[in-house]
Amino acid sequence: MPTARTGDISTAWFEIGRGSPIVLIHGLADDHRLWRKLVPSLAIRHRMLLYDLRGHGQTSLGDADGSLQQLGQDLLNLLDALELETAALTGYSLGGTVAMRLAIDHPERVEVLFPVATSSRVGKAALPWYQQRAAARDQELRQLIDRDTVDQYHIAPGELEDALLMRREATADLGGYRNASQAMARLNEEPLDPELARITTPTLVVSADLDQHCPPRAGEIIAQAIPGASLEIITGSGHPIPLEQPDQLAGLIESYLRESLPA
Repeated sequence: MPTARTGDISTAWFEIGRGSPIVLIHGLADDHRLWRKLVPSLAIRHRMLLYDLRGHGQTSLGDADGSLQQLGQDLLNLLDALELETAALTGYSLGGTVAMRLAIDHPERVEVLFPVATSSRVGKAALPWYQQRAAARDQELRQLIDRDTVDQYHIAPGELEDALLMRREATADLGGYRNASQAMARLNEEPLDPELARITTPTLVVSADLDQHCPPRAGEIIAQAIPGASLEIITGSGHPIPLEQPDQLAGLIESYLRESLPA
């Protein structure tokens, strides 16, 4: 397992393929294996770089401060450690907010942006969900993560067994899950919306029609706020698009990259 020293943490990262680089950023309670079905379709033409977020999977927790800014800085530090001046970013759910944070703060480092099944804000209805998970004790939190996994994969029950295994292992350090939950909760008072207009990179927002966690309306808000952004809605998928509809997602990414990147 390769690791990179990125600020105060040791980041686990993985690579497959050759070509223009794409960094894949997983969601809350996941790790790099969330992308296992997407990578084969893109690795023939692209250098696929997957990493585990702070406190997730095999990446250490460090001095976590519960902020999206820190998670974005972690990504910037990884790009520096891998000597990547620019890369395409594909971020799912929590990973989408991390990708947007970096594109706001350092647009010169992002070639193309793909926010997938994500949101730029956390409303009053969703806020208690994140607050409960940020504060829960270990046993309760374990139960909540399993319950949330069953809920997220109700449209694709065939993926549930592998998803439970991945997420239990990815959250071995529950501090990483709590830290990311705190970062998401802060999007209630500190939404990305007012800053999205600062993103200058070509952007394709991808939502799913059956996603109850980040519905298409959340994608519409992002696409309307980022200058020149496009929105694609995948049909027949719930929240975990990379596992439920990997071929559709890979096709959208490949097509948009061909349109956006110089030959």
